[in-house]
Amino acid sequence: MELIRFERVEFAYGDTPVLCGLNLGVREHEVTVVVGSSGSGKTTVLRLIAGFEVPDKGRLVLGDEVVAEEGRVVRPPETRNVSMVFQDLALWPHLTVGDTLDFVLGPHLSRDERRRRTSETTTLLGLESLVHARPAQLSGGERQRLAIARALVTQPRILLMDEPLANLDPPLRLSLLDEIRRIHDRLGLTMLYVTHNPQETFILGDRAVVLREGRIEQVGSPRELYDQPRTAFVASLLGRCAIVRGALQNGQLNTAMGIIGSLDANGEDGSQVSLAIRPEDVYVSDGGAFEGRVERITCIGGSFEVELTGPGWRLSALVRAEPKPGSLLHFGIAKTAWLQK
Repeated sequence: MELIRFERVEFAYGDTPVLCGLNLGVREHEVTVVVGSSGSGKTTVLRLIAGFEVPDKGRLVLGDEVVAEEGRVVRPPETRNVSMVFQDLALWPHLTVGDTLDFVLGPHLSRDERRRRTSETTTLLGLESLVHARPAQLSGGERQRLAIARALVTQPRILLMDEPLANLDPPLRLSLLDEIRRIHDRLGLTMLYVTHNPQETFILGDRAVVLREGRIEQVGSPRELYDQPRTAFVASLLGRCAIVRGALQNGQLNTAMGIIGSLDANGEDGSQVSLAIRPEDVYVSDGGAFEGRVERITCIGGSFEVELTGPGWRLSALVRAEPKPGSLLHFGIAKTAWLQK
């Protein structure tokens, strides 16, 4: 079931268009990751759902109810049962952890109910020993947990997260990604998570939506988008790859690198075709059909990423043994992704 639905939504800041006829459905209880480069409209999607912005055209539906359309708010933000975690966290410096959660809950709940929810939420986020601490007394990870706790304590139906881990170091970011996924699975929330980071997309996402200049480029599981990107933009956004172009002839592609065969491409002979080739799909072997010169070597832990070049082309391969710079290597291609554009 789709809990959130954008129907031909257009939105602009002044004369600058941000979303261009967006049609998007978000499934209930799933983590949907919205991924794209800066300026693609990712944050605007969240702000429209939260009610901070209103569509210029089209309409936004939550459940079976239209909440905004054509420059008009139908249901105000405070009645949508939506919470948001902001990129800059926006914590109140003068309030302790406990006071922050109590303030968000508001006076309409009894004191006992506020205490119960605060206790449950701080325990869920590992903040139970820090209820009397202010943000300045918390570590980066603890401040992040407080921002999430503030969003969860109201027991929202929808949780929006706008690049909340962008400013954290990699080990802490990975730890919190696992924690966010655990919280989602325990509470069964519908979650939209905005990022430009492919790693976050793969760890969190049940589905991923790639936005480009206010339009959807592709929707699918993160693995599907990685293995079967429809465009060069999607292929490059989700991981390193080489885009190889050539002319199709009898199911083979004539490229600057040589002939690449066994293609499942629906094109006429002579048509131009593009392939995405990822480093892990290139294997170095003396019996490989192609030859390239080692241009650059990067250690990535237990293996090396090697950039191979030739006249008019370059691609990367993963190897276990470090080759010599400038040496020639034979290689083959195990898999490619045929791009529609």
